[in-house]
Amino acid sequence: MKFSNLIYYQVTVQRRRGPANLFVVEPSAGPVRAIRLHHPTKTWTFDPATVQGSLMDDFDKGKYRISKVDRNRAEEIAHLLQATLPSETELRQMMENEAIQS
Repeated sequence: MKFSNLIYYQVTVQRRRGPANLFVVEPSAGPVRAIRLHHPTKTWTFDPATVQGSLMDDFDKGKYRISKVDRNRAEEIAHLLQATLPSETELRQMMENEAIQS
């Protein structure tokens, strides 16, 4: 399966100023692989279902405001959310390891 560049999404909600979450997606010809920041633990969670559902919900209802950002902005957002954004290699490895286990 051929995977392309990672796509970073900033998530904001109406009741809070600034970013509320960060998604990282690696689109492919097959199943989407995606990671989101888990707020309570400040760790990255392989969760393609939630990420894909949120993206679709945003298109359908406008509940969240989700927008693409570049890697530099994603690093800033992670810092604002008191987390560290792993390298692209580390993110891909996390997605691959979780996809294999699923």
